Amino acid sequence: MTLVTHWSTVIRRQAGRILIVLLALGFIAAVGWRFAGSADAKPNYAVPQDGRLESKLGVRITQAALVGDGGLVEIRYTVLDNQRASAFQNDVKHPPLLKNEKSGKQAWRAALMKQGHELRPGQTYYILYLNNHNAIKRGDKIEISTGSGKLAHVPVR
Repeated sequence: MTLVTHWSTVIRRQAGRILIVLLALGFIAAVGWRFAGSADAKPNYAVPQDGRLESKLGVRITQAALVGDGGLVEIRYTVLDNQRASAFQNDVKHPPLLKNEKSGKQAWRAALMKQGHELRPGQTYYILYLNNHNAIKRGDKIEISTGSGKLAHVPVR
C-alpha cells in the first residue's frame, strides 16, 4: 500500500464520520425547530375565558387560527363536559358564528369535525370555517357567538 492510498483511506473514513455527525446534528436541530415552532409553545397567546359560557357549552375555546393558506379559520376547543359538548358539536344547523371585531365581517360556513365517537373530557377538537371574502385576518380579534352566549376578543393566529 502506498502512502497516497493510505491517506486516501484515512480521509474517506474521516469524511464518513463527519457526515454522520452532521446528519445527527441536523436531525436534532430539525426536531428542536419543530417543537419550538409549535403554535402551542408561544407564551404570549391567550384566549379569553367565560365560565358561564363554558358551563353551558361544555367546551373551552383554546385557539382561533387561519389555516389552509388563510382560506379557512380553525376554532379549537377542549371538552369540559362530554354530554354538553356532544350537544354543542351535534348542532350542525347552528354552529357558532365568527365576527371580526374590527371590520364586522363574518365567517359562518362551518364544517363541524364529527369524531364518530363519544367526546372525551380534556380532548381537543376543532371546527373549520370558510374564510369567505377574507373576512378574518391574522392578528384580528374575533367574537364567537353561539345560542348560549358570546366570547369576545379572541385573537387570531
